[in-house]
Amino acid sequence: MDRTWSWRVVGGLAVLWLAGSLGMVWLLFGARLVALTGIAGPTGTFVVTDCFEGLEDTDTHCRGRYTPSSASSAAGAEASRPMLLRSASDDFRPGTRREVRLVGDVVFEPSPLDAAEYVTFAGWTAVTLGLPGHWLLASSRRGRFLNGENYVFVWLASLFGAIALGVIALPVAWLLVTVRG
Repeated sequence: MDRTWSWRVVGGLAVLWLAGSLGMVWLLFGARLVALTGIAGPTGTFVVTDCFEGLEDTDTHCRGRYTPSSASSAAGAEASRPMLLRSASDDFRPGTRREVRLVGDVVFEPSPLDAAEYVTFAGWTAVTLGLPGHWLLASSRRGRFLNGENYVFVWLASLFGAIALGVIALPVAWLLVTVRG
């Protein structure tokens, strides 16, 4: 059997690994990130009924009623309905009104600080998940397994890179939230 064929299989697996890593990052962070920056989702008003701390995280979640804005209503959005506000910025009293964005069946408050935090976590998660795929791809291109010690330092440096990406994303997210609300 030809040795290059086996390395092509390793390269194919590496590409699948990288695609799966990007898909996982999108599933974990994508919808919430576009809602927190105000990029996507119809706008509306959320009236708080009660708030509680999440079971699986330390975020505050609030139950209440979502009412689409007049622009969203004209676009065919439904009338007022019960909804869950994920990652509320505070523990709100009943009756508090918040401007939100609807993504799927959950509403989010646009927040530049939370968006920058999610960019940081998404970047570090992408590198953590993608680094083994990159190592396999580089090994398949050389036709031999490379020493992986340097990848540990790349992974540690990526932590600082992800933090820098979050800091850079903060003014961009602030601008998006201000403009798109």
